[in-house]
Amino acid sequence: MKLYHYTKANRLHSIFTDGFIATEMKRTLNPAPKVTDYVWFTEKLQYPKTALPALSVFPETLLTVHLQTKNIHVDLGKIGAIFGNFYRFSFDSADARFKKWWHSEERKEAVLSDDWRRMESVANKVNDDVRTFWVATKDVQLTNFSLEVFENNSWNVVLNNVSLHNVSPETMKAIDELKVISKNLCYEFGLPVYEELEAA
Repeated sequence: MKLYHYTKANRLHSIFTDGFIATEMKRTLNPAPKVTDYVWFTEKLQYPKTALPALSVFPETLLTVHLQTKNIHVDLGKIGAIFGNFYRFSFDSADARFKKWWHSEERKEAVLSDDWRRMESVANKVNDDVRTFWVATKDVQLTNFSLEVFENNSWNVVLNNVSLHNVSPETMKAIDELKVISKNLCYEFGLPVYEELEAA
């Protein structure tokens, strides 16, 4: 079974620069403490509503809207045309780096927190379904992964079964192009550029 880590185009630069998908607190600009610090995945083929960027110009990206009204369509293509495409990394669930969240010791600890129980309740109410969640407790190195982009109303393969430490020149060129696109989006929307933050 495939597991998906959904993300936005502006995030690709930091992911490919480091060579891994970081745990949620590593690159955060929000200093507020969180209950967890994992890399999150889902079995679902749809972009999780709890992972959508909250964009006021697109009310369908706001969790409050989904909590108030069921089955609102999120047009990833329309949003992506303005703010940059949506992507998803996929891995095999048999990979020992990943744990099914519902049965994990990590969840047993997290649900002791009222905040976390509320977060899981919200995820279920917007149909993200926490029973489909998986986690990695450490940064996920880019080995044995594929990458897809949402274009023309479907998920299309960009990189297939790749390990970053052993790629062809053609694949590296494609990755470098993705990094440029990602960095340019950061500049366009006034977002911090990861490697420049690291150098500061």
